[in-house]
Amino acid sequence: MVVSKGNLTLNFARNDIQSGCDRWQRIDSALEQARDDLYAEVSDDRLTAESREVMIEAMASDGDDASDERWADRKLFQLATESRISLEEIQAAPKIGWSGGAQKGADKLVERGYVVLDTSDSATQRLRDLATDEDTSITVPETFDVGEQAESEGVWTGYHRIEDESQLNADQQRYLRFARVLARELGIERDVYYGEASADAWTDGRTYIVITDSAVTSRQRAVWMHDLYLVMLHESAHETSSREGPSHGHHFESAFRSLVEDPGNRSSFAELVQQVVDEGFESVFEEYGVGL
Repeated sequence: MVVSKGNLTLNFARNDIQSGCDRWQRIDSALEQARDDLYAEVSDDRLTAESREVMIEAMASDGDDASDERWADRKLFQLATESRISLEEIQAAPKIGWSGGAQKGADKLVERGYVVLDTSDSATQRLRDLATDEDTSITVPETFDVGEQAESEGVWTGYHRIEDESQLNADQQRYLRFARVLARELGIERDVYYGEASADAWTDGRTYIVITDSAVTSRQRAVWMHDLYLVMLHESAHETSSREGPSHGHHFESAFRSLVEDPGNRSSFAELVQQVVDEGFESVFEEYGVGL
């Protein structure tokens, strides 16, 4: 709300400010200056999506304004990795890509130096809208197809099993070896591997299970051991491939519930956890003969 000491010049219907009202122009200028001062004091990472949209609108409406030029170096837009990038950096790229936020391979392209913008972020989507509007001053480089670029770069865009297990970090190696011990203790006759995917794990339903980083929700030992216990039971309940939209119908739910509630499985897991507590992981892994 704006309160003016003097009267504003209104239109004939007295429901709007008349164009050319000197007093309103001074008020509007003061409001814009206050806005500029406020944004100057706020760091980029604390700007809300709404604030970033206002800033890009101002940049598009008057590219000659000094404050708007300054905003070009503010990191207002979101990359596919959820990090931020400025308009200057975008315009310096030879080409850019647009991604809806869940496109496979988009984040990997960013890690390789490509500019892939995430349009699930409202300010970034607004930039895309304005960049295609001939009446605005915002310009961006030519675009490339994210999917095609990911494929040409050999970027992983789906389920990928890591063949060279020596490349796993210490935590990942521990998770994998523990999952292999679990498979033995729970009578799951499938090989266990490590991989990359958006899912916690996947299986072909017969011969193998592949776990991923998202299979564990915490680095606390008690938590991640139980996470892997449930993941292994979950995948073993699948009798067909769990890749690309697996079935979780009545048959699966019944099989999974039976495995979780099985007293033998619970007892085996509890005993294994206690053995780890008493002897340590390396001793347990050596006893079971599980390695990489």
